[in-house]
Amino acid sequence: MIPMLIWFIVIVLIALLACLAIKFLALRIVLALILSLPILISVAFCVLRRSPVTESNKPIFFNGTTIVSERGEAHGMVHENTIPAFRQAKQNGADTIKMDVRMTKDGMIIILRPASITTDNATFLVEETHWIQMSQLNVYGGNNGTILTFDEAVAWCEANKMNMIWHIPSFSSDLLTYLRNKIMQDSLYSKVAVTTYNLLAALKMRCTDTQLLIGMVWKSTEYSISNGTSVGNMYTSWCYSMMDTFTYWSIRSLLLPRFLGVDFLATSVDDADRALIVESAASGIKTLIYDLQTTPERNFFARQMQLPIIVDDLVALLGTSSASSNSSRNSN
Repeated sequence: MIPMLIWFIVIVLIALLACLAIKFLALRIVLALILSLPILISVAFCVLRRSPVTESNKPIFFNGTTIVSERGEAHGMVHENTIPAFRQAKQNGADTIKMDVRMTKDGMIIILRPASITTDNATFLVEETHWIQMSQLNVYGGNNGTILTFDEAVAWCEANKMNMIWHIPSFSSDLLTYLRNKIMQDSLYSKVAVTTYNLLAALKMRCTDTQLLIGMVWKSTEYSISNGTSVGNMYTSWCYSMMDTFTYWSIRSLLLPRFLGVDFLATSVDDADRALIVESAASGIKTLIYDLQTTPERNFFARQMQLPIIVDDLVALLGTSSASSNSSRNSN
């Protein structure tokens, strides 16, 4: 309701400005500038837009990516973003691991979901804490509670022939540079894709590397809804709603993905439909589905639409608790 009211107010103000412009020259100039914005934006879009990857590494990656495990398979004493979780994911049928990549204050790359770690004594922000401190924290408890380093995770995935999706929760120029150098050094262009919510990170990656596979993660309620409740108060919630409205229409129209030159969209199952999937494919943009909760959803998107799916719990959704013995033996 509030976003519609804001649009109504904007239209009324422009109409009022048009009426006043009849008398005042300055207002005519302002109105001309406002009305010329769509033309200027269109020209800028055509000139500055990036292109998705057209190299052979793109079909190679997606042909080998069907079931993506979100941070590994965490059951019992096994925690997400750890080697045991990755191992269980492979045993339960995953061919790709999606992991959260962060950088400490001194430039150490680690695999960790939260932006901070809280202990009994203090809270440690990853980007403001040195690795020597982070490495001493027993994050998960038990004997294997230390944080997994990025190089350890990549080495395991390479040894076990698993594709990787590196998710960047926040923008960091140094982190992007490190990831790109790692891909070039280990020749991982056909084994790795990078995802982010951050538009600036996606644009910077595309501008610096035309071979890197880049995905944009999106959800129509990303900013306005958190854990089922509205974000902000009655005065600020409209701002978050407007941000979601902009994101939704810019994605559905494919204006934003085409401008950024992303190779795929990681789309929530609540926002995915056949029209968006088909239109994206026609533009060379693949679709990955996440937030799957039911078997019918799995059957439709994975089997009928033949799309890669990102799964939190392989056992619950796919019924793969009894993994093939061959996969189990081959895991390191």
